[in-house]
Amino acid sequence: MKKVKIGIVGCGAIGQGLAPFIDKELSDKAVVVALADKDKRKAQILREELSSLPEILDIDTLIGETDLVIEAASIEAAEYILEKALLFKRDVVILSVGALIKKESVFTQAQREGIKIYIPSGAICGVDALGALSLGEIKKISLTTSKPPAGLAGADYLKKKDIKVEGLQQEKVIFRGGVKEAIKSFPQNINVAAILLLASPFKDVQVVIKANPFIKRNIHRIEIEAEQARVNIEVENVPSRVNPKTSTLAILSTKYLLKKLFSSFKIGG
Repeated sequence: MKKVKIGIVGCGAIGQGLAPFIDKELSDKAVVVALADKDKRKAQILREELSSLPEILDIDTLIGETDLVIEAASIEAAEYILEKALLFKRDVVILSVGALIKKESVFTQAQREGIKIYIPSGAICGVDALGALSLGEIKKISLTTSKPPAGLAGADYLKKKDIKVEGLQQEKVIFRGGVKEAIKSFPQNINVAAILLLASPFKDVQVVIKANPFIKRNIHRIEIEAEQARVNIEVENVPSRVNPKTSTLAILSTKYLLKKLFSSFKIGG
């Protein structure tokens, strides 16, 4: 069987987790043939860990020479990759999910071109339940995300609103609103909200973001109320050792997605 040629854009915490997994666990079905990162040193270090010794390429060349592109870089990179993937007719795995909210027309184009766009469940659980309930009648979806102040410090939204999170002595609500506004305000912090919006046709997802000085991990509380069931989910994410801004669960969920893609046995979506 011909192996699927995979290219990974972004050699940070997620790329460093995925590439060796593909190299060791999926080597009978897939091979990492190319890496790309704005910091070529990171790509070079990751390359040396892989038996396939992938090439280090620019994004355009990487997309042109692979079958499946994994984006693990940024919203800006994801937007560019989506545009080029449609042009080259390549399947993609997108981790910077906010890019799909900003470019919703990409789904129509992808369907027309026969391209598959895969999104890992990321730092949350219960996406299968949400997808199932979307076939019924959903009445409410809400997300409350609590983060240590350091995980939010420096966000442009806080500067514009003159919100201080340093030295907090109690929990503080710093944002309340819809998903699109949340993504615009916190593009590096709100992938969970984007996934909730994309996983069902229910678009009135309410988001609350809190800075909490008493926690060391990101905590996501999701409430789904539907005619058929009520679902309450709370996830406390352990940060990646490579990059504390990335959850370990986000890396594991992408590995699991890839495992399902190349397996004949699947549970759930």
